[in-house]
Amino acid sequence: MWSQASSALHVDVYMPGPLSDAGLSYLHGGAWRDPRKTHLDFTPSLNRFIALPESSRVAAYASIDYRLSPHPEFPQDPASTPPEQLRNATHPAHLQDVWSALGNLQQSFGFGSDYIVIGHSAGATMAYQLLMGAAALGGADVPSGVELPKAVVGFQGIYDLRGLVDRFGPGYAGFITSAFGDPSTWDRASPMKYTGGFRSHWEGGEVAVLGRSPDDELVDAPELEGMAEVLEKEQVNHLVFKDMKGTHDGVWQDGHHVARLIAETIKAIYT
Repeated sequence: MWSQASSALHVDVYMPGPLSDAGLSYLHGGAWRDPRKTHLDFTPSLNRFIALPESSRVAAYASIDYRLSPHPEFPQDPASTPPEQLRNATHPAHLQDVWSALGNLQQSFGFGSDYIVIGHSAGATMAYQLLMGAAALGGADVPSGVELPKAVVGFQGIYDLRGLVDRFGPGYAGFITSAFGDPSTWDRASPMKYTGGFRSHWEGGEVAVLGRSPDDELVDAPELEGMAEVLEKEQVNHLVFKDMKGTHDGVWQDGHHVARLIAETIKAIYT
């Protein structure tokens, strides 16, 4: 186990195999702001996956924490909270932390592009935002030398910020605004609205994967369906799984269907 902690950025790594095999990085959800969601959310899925034969192709697993936005149910006093512990991040800080973590992992373990990024909910948003490059960073530069993954996997994911708010109303506008600020910026940060061309920007990409449970009570089917349409239109090789089981968080809390998603991704890349 190896971990890096710098303010809210924390990376835990489990390495059961040789570095010649692939890596996998997990991005937890939590609406960019829930301090109860952490890198430990990957544990049930990891335990399920390492029991599968496809796990023999993965050498290292990383789970990444990133800076969070303010949450009204978990207030902090800036006067008594150390600056590095304040949850006051706004976009693109969350995504910049992910880029930084991936860069450090690549430097430390040398897996290059031979890795998979999988994200739940807001983590799925960021997994697909990686493929948007600078467009998802509000004009900031993409860190040099960081290679994109061979595959991205999003489950129970958010891909159209404005569309989600339009369908669910003010309650959702609150957490989207907390993370992304003015609504005029939302489309530029939404993978479903990206116009730069996933296929041309992601030249080394092999497969994009989308998953959802029909029992998801927090993110509805149009998010997956709309993102799948974009990938189809751009002729990006992709897999769609609409038969995951469990509630929005229940899917990762059980881990069985997340492990299956990873296994199918491994098969798509290596067989």
